[in-house]
Amino acid sequence: MEPKLILEKELEPIFLEKFPAFPDNVKEVLVQYGPYLMLIFSILGLIGLLTAAGLGGAAIGLGATAYGGGFYFYFGIIIAVVTIILYLMAFSPLRARKRAGWNLIYYAMLISLVSSLIQLQILSFIIGGLIGFWILFQIREKYI
Repeated sequence: MEPKLILEKELEPIFLEKFPAFPDNVKEVLVQYGPYLMLIFSILGLIGLLTAAGLGGAAIGLGATAYGGGFYFYFGIIIAVVTIILYLMAFSPLRARKRAGWNLIYYAMLISLVSSLIQLQILSFIIGGLIGFWILFQIREKYI
């Protein structure tokens, strides 16, 4: 058995025992098509980041803080880049149904949630964490 990831042991009983289980056919659809949807949204996210970085660069000369170009803006950009890289790295292992892909998505989720907390996006932290981990733990069994 593979060693548990950070907080996995603590989150597992919550999302596998206290939340309703997905039917097996739903899990199968998520595992079969999820990597492709993730790839599409990652590419769209990269395009969005390039746009944000371009606008952020233009805003620096015009007073970046007025445009939201302060610490949180750049911190959010950096975290988004890291999570998108993790998503892209996870594509091939997820498609091959390897646990390494699931692990990368798990870490991307943790990084994203820490970012939400630091940026004081509490609703994003709560709702994103609940839904994201629920889905992740429901499909974990499909990855070996």
